[in-house]
Amino acid sequence: MGKKPKKDPNAPTMIPEDVFLRVKKLAELKSAPKAPKGELTAEEWCIQPAFHSLPELKLSIHYWQQMAIVHYAEKGMTVPSRMKIVEEDDSAQKAHPRKEIQDLLKYAKGQVKQANKRTAQFLKQLTKKETKELKRTNLLKQIADVDKQMNEELMNSRKFADRQLLFDKRYMIGSKLGETAPRKNVLILVECSDKQQQWINEVKDEITKFLNGVILDGDCETFNIATFSQGAVTSWMPQFQSKADPKKGLADSLKWLNKNFSPKTCSPQSFPPDWLEALNKFTAEGCQPPWHVYICCSRAPEGATAEVSTLVRDLRQNMGEPAKGQPPLPITVVAFDPTTVGDNTEKAFFDEIISDKGSTSFMIDTSAEDLVALEKMLKAVQVKKKQFDKLNKKLDKMADLSDFVAEDRNLFQMQSALMNMLLSDFEVFDWSLKNEKQAPPPEI
Repeated sequence: MGKKPKKDPNAPTMIPEDVFLRVKKLAELKSAPKAPKGELTAEEWCIQPAFHSLPELKLSIHYWQQMAIVHYAEKGMTVPSRMKIVEEDDSAQKAHPRKEIQDLLKYAKGQVKQANKRTAQFLKQLTKKETKELKRTNLLKQIADVDKQMNEELMNSRKFADRQLLFDKRYMIGSKLGETAPRKNVLILVECSDKQQQWINEVKDEITKFLNGVILDGDCETFNIATFSQGAVTSWMPQFQSKADPKKGLADSLKWLNKNFSPKTCSPQSFPPDWLEALNKFTAEGCQPPWHVYICCSRAPEGATAEVSTLVRDLRQNMGEPAKGQPPLPITVVAFDPTTVGDNTEKAFFDEIISDKGSTSFMIDTSAEDLVALEKMLKAVQVKKKQFDKLNKKLDKMADLSDFVAEDRNLFQMQSALMNMLLSDFEVFDWSLKNEKQAPPPEI
């Protein structure tokens, strides 16, 4: 086969004029990406920022910066020539020597190659900072989540304390046994059993607050304290005693209570205690009847609730009023076993023995269990607080790169637009030479 004839370097070859002028202008200006020195900036774009405002480049750069989209507000804009339209519309094409187009094609190819490398460098810089910022963003989310959980747990702790009246002033300062007492003959009965042993401190606390806050500071003149167990009823004094007695007054009653109501005295006594014996001892014929009975117990006496209820009912019917206007045998009960909460059988028993003209009351003291539960809640908050502080220390060591990421993203987007413009123009030059479309001969 013979050699292919050489093509005429001066043959007039058709090419879109705007593409030809752009590449030629860049070649004349010797446009080339600067060598990077440290952080990449706008100066390291594949086409320097100083060239962006040139008439040959301005419109095309703007078009590619918008990702080859013409906004509605710019619907009259003339878009730069691209491969998509050059084959369909040759109205914007002009003839230029083939050799010149070849030289510019070679230049454009080199520019596209360098632009691809530079785009990869901008992307690497952006990805590196985005990765660091993503870690910081995730850490901020973790901190926000822990903070939210901590606040929710604190809120739940507060609600729990409010619901259980743990820090209610009435019971922080006052006693659950009540805020008032009759003028005389107050009887305080304390269950002494292995079951009640769990709440010895809580029982003593309520009785101490009642004696100091109600009996001592109130109008009550005489009172007595007794413990009752399965085998015995032991009283502080044989009869109701004056609170003001210098030797056997209120202070002595507290000493007696501490000695006779302790783990040592409770542990040997099986549950349930003898409620019938305790009530009969202080309401028997010949005894001064109590004007009000305050009972601290664990729960209702198993197997004897019906007998106790019947006894209380009979005593109220037969004793009569201990004093004018004073109801017969009013009873206030504070139970300390938290398992009685929600037990309808327990509630029914206590409601029956205390019900008398609304002057008596019943309460379940769950403060011991509540404080344990609250402590667990607060420990959970403490764990969250340590985690919160640890995450914040970690955050302090991380730089906030959000502004740098935004800046690098803009740099990368512009670099991508410039690369796409160069690639599009290169494709048009390549098409022009391969298409071999010659300029029509001049008319004679």
